[in-house]
Amino acid sequence: MLYVYVLFLCVAISPSVHAGFDPEVLSQSTVRILIKTKQGVVGAASGFIWKNNNQIVTSLHVLSSDPKSKIIVEFGRKKRLAKIKAVLPKADLVLLEVRKPIDGWLPLTEFEAKKPPYKADVSALGFNQGSIGMSTRELRKGFVKPEILKVLLPPAALSKLLASKVLDVTLPIYYLDGSLLPGYSGSPIVNDDGVLIGIGDGGLENGASSVSWVIPATNLDALEKSTLSSLPSAQSSANKVFSVDRIKPVRKRKVGNTEGYFKFLSLDWLTNSILSSIVNDAYAIQNEVSDDLDFSTDLDFSTDLDFSEELDFKEVHYRQFNFVKVKSRGYEQLLNTSGAPANMEQVFVLFKKLFPGYIVDYKRFVFDIYEDGRFGLNIAVPEGVELLVDDNKFLLAQGEMFCRRCAYEIQYHARQLNAADHISIQANPIDFLTKVTRQHWQDLNEEGDYGEYRDFRNIDSFGGHRYVVRTAFSDFDEPFKGEFEFNYFVAATSRDSWFQAQGILNRFDDDFFSNLKKYAGTDCSSDSLKRKPARICHDIEAMFKVLISVHLTSYSNKQFTSL
Repeated sequence: MLYVYVLFLCVAISPSVHAGFDPEVLSQSTVRILIKTKQGVVGAASGFIWKNNNQIVTSLHVLSSDPKSKIIVEFGRKKRLAKIKAVLPKADLVLLEVRKPIDGWLPLTEFEAKKPPYKADVSALGFNQGSIGMSTRELRKGFVKPEILKVLLPPAALSKLLASKVLDVTLPIYYLDGSLLPGYSGSPIVNDDGVLIGIGDGGLENGASSVSWVIPATNLDALEKSTLSSLPSAQSSANKVFSVDRIKPVRKRKVGNTEGYFKFLSLDWLTNSILSSIVNDAYAIQNEVSDDLDFSTDLDFSTDLDFSEELDFKEVHYRQFNFVKVKSRGYEQLLNTSGAPANMEQVFVLFKKLFPGYIVDYKRFVFDIYEDGRFGLNIAVPEGVELLVDDNKFLLAQGEMFCRRCAYEIQYHARQLNAADHISIQANPIDFLTKVTRQHWQDLNEEGDYGEYRDFRNIDSFGGHRYVVRTAFSDFDEPFKGEFEFNYFVAATSRDSWFQAQGILNRFDDDFFSNLKKYAGTDCSSDSLKRKPARICHDIEAMFKVLISVHLTSYSNKQFTSL
């Protein structure tokens, strides 16, 4: 009887028996990593305490090659200066060390070596670049074969990493159906039992999309055994590929005069809660006496505070999607980092069809990119145009000239997939998306006589039953009317729903068509345009921004299986 009791007790306290994932427990092991140079904070990531309270694991690519840079480990309002203990470049991992741990740290001590099965739910806990506190991101294990890093890398990023000879592009990874947001590199990834399975990694750009993956936790053994403790000589060139996790330094302000500091922060959009948090953090940093001696002497926060990564954070909840603003990029930047530039340039075919002979300086167009981490869906809006859910529960872009009843409109809509749809997508995704396109055409024709630009229709595969169809419609040929509409339609299939975006251009009328023909050949980038051609160019540029925004609807973690 005693033997049975002892056996039961051993099983009850065994570390291999888990009660499930408790994010509150994992939060005691999760920290924020900030990289600071004389320019300010230049990198942000997540990390976790490993094996003992002096060790932290995070992503190597976040570190700066500047020998005078500082690695700051942040937990609540307390900060510690960290030093590199070991690096494992081939797996993009670094083991950091602090002299004196922060009270409350709870180190992770074990991991699950077995690969999670396809469609298994996993969770990441970390810090989005723009968020003040940590949060979970719910993801799903995807399928790709072979499951190595090379399959996910856009060609431009692949060539740069191969040239640097730092990260091993044949490294086995865990592929995600979903996406880690910027700042989640280095975050602990756990299974449903709360057991560590890997380390979040990524930060690569692929046009409007992003690329992220999970480094299997089995690499932690090699990291601990590594005898390397300095950055590889080519680390700087490799880091340039990971631009999503980099933070552009902003002009710094002293905190001595808090009134002037907060005027700089633009109070018209800061909420009282964020303002209060920044005030408290500012005074906490100035007044806290650190018990980590080299921290206080080597780092001066009192005259060099930089909260730039916390001020541009925006989250929009829409049905099952949670869109987070992750970056603002010029279209030329998006084009140059895309793994499929021919696909992105397809929108120029539409432009030339609608506005023949006109020249537009699209290189100066800037777009705000929003990403949903759970499904990895990305959408874009012109910079300065707000993404919001209106009173009627429609997700749309709103700003100058943009609204539901304006001449320029971007609408989004999500619909659930039924059982028959799931079967249809798996059996023949082309047929399903053709049906979706036909349904949109029928919806349009309830209010007019629309035709489709069939030669333009394109279906793009992202792997894992994720597809995006793009096509266009107009009622330009409808007789006996003076106002017309051009409708650019994109539909993307996800796990349980499909998501559509449509750009609606209602600027076309007889007067616009007449002027469009009259001023054909105009260079809209010229600074010496007369009033009427300048007005035409203004409209054309606005419409082109709508077309590009809708066209950029896409998924993260695209597979490049041909490599």
